[in-house]
Amino acid sequence: MRDPVELIRSFCRDGDAVAFREFYRAQSPRLWKFLVARGCAPEDAYDLVSEAFLRFVQTVCRDPQAPVAFLYRIATNLRIDAWRRTQTSPINATADRVVAEGVAEASPDEAAHVRELVASLPPREQNLLLLRYWIGLSHKEVAHALDLPEGTVRRQCAEVLEKLRQRLGES
Repeated sequence: MRDPVELIRSFCRDGDAVAFREFYRAQSPRLWKFLVARGCAPEDAYDLVSEAFLRFVQTVCRDPQAPVAFLYRIATNLRIDAWRRTQTSPINATADRVVAEGVAEASPDEAAHVRELVASLPPREQNLLLLRYWIGLSHKEVAHALDLPEGTVRRQCAEVLEKLRQRLGES
């Protein structure tokens, strides 16, 4: 796949529908997965992906510098709006990926404990883990998605992982 920034620049500059389609095909499954992990029912996540891309297309050409992060920011805001409407608590599905990333070697029982620990984190920390370790965005993309400096994202990710390691050591 070509660079997402170049795809969106081509779309914005030349109206290149093929470039946008390539961007959409690469990003929509990841975005759907992210929304499901944040507590959306799968069918609702499809609707939110559609809405996120609609809003994305309407505004991205104003500043196509970080299109993937911008798309995730839109989707995160839509998910928060949907959650507020339904007043259901979002679930957390990042623990398995955190385990896979080497935070902890875990048996199935220990992995369940890691899931509980991740679920007990504040939503801001859960979002950091979701975007960085489950969706696989770079620190820079997470920074754009959450409107934070890149260095802050790096530090906070390290702090959250260390917090999980300490909590695992205590149990």
